[in-house]
Amino acid sequence: MEFMLWFTERKDAPKNDPDGFAEMNRFARQLASQGKLRRGAPLLPEAAGARIRVSGGKALVTDGPFAESKEVVGGFWIVEVANRAEAIELARRTPHARYGIVEVYAVQWRDAVADSGEGSPFLFAFQMAPDLTDPGGVKMQEMVAYGEALKREGTFLETAPLAQDPPPARLETRGGKIVVTDGPFAESKEVVGGYSLVRVSDRAQAIEIARRYPHAKWGTVEVREIMFFDRT
Repeated sequence: MEFMLWFTERKDAPKNDPDGFAEMNRFARQLASQGKLRRGAPLLPEAAGARIRVSGGKALVTDGPFAESKEVVGGFWIVEVANRAEAIELARRTPHARYGIVEVYAVQWRDAVADSGEGSPFLFAFQMAPDLTDPGGVKMQEMVAYGEALKREGTFLETAPLAQDPPPARLETRGGKIVVTDGPFAESKEVVGGYSLVRVSDRAQAIEIARRYPHAKWGTVEVREIMFFDRT
C-alpha cells in the first residue's frame, strides 16, 4: 500500500532543530535504499507559493505567505509499506516528528509518467472541505480528464487522490512524547484530498495550470515549488 506523509509545522513553534533537514535527507536515502520511498520532496518557503480558487468563473489568486493558516507545509513523501500501522510507525521515526507535524494519508491510486527533468517541478495540493461529496464520481472524472490533457501538453508528472478510509493519522510531539491522533480532524476546515506534480517553465505557468484544474471550482489548489526530489 502507498501512503502520503505530509510534513507541516506550526508557524508559532520555535525553530529549535537545526539538524532536522539533514537528518530527513539521510532518512530519505535510507528508505529509498529499502525500496520504501517512492517519491518525496521538500518545498520552497510558503512565501513563494500561491492559492487558487475559482468562484463564479473568476480565478481568485492569493500569494503566500498565507496569513489565515496556522501551519505551513514543508514537504511530503510517498511511501510503500504493508499497511497503515507500518506507515504510522515510519512517520513516527521521521526526524520531522520531533519538531513538527506528520499527517499520514492512504493513497487511493497513483498515476505517474517518466520524469524528463525539464522545467521546474511544482506541487499542487488539493484542499477541500471535509464534507465535500462526489456523487457518481463526476468530480473525479473531471480531474482524470484534465490530467490526461496535461499529459498531452507535456507538463504532467504525477497525480493521486487520497483516501479517508482507512482514516488519516496525525503525529505531533507533546511533552516529549509523540502523540498519534486518528482522523478525521475536527479542527480542520480543509483537508488534503489529493495532489498533482507538474514540470513547467515558471511559477506563472504553474498558477495558470492550477487555475484550470477542475478542483479549483470546489476547493483550493495550493501551488508550491519543489526544491528537489528525494526519489523519482
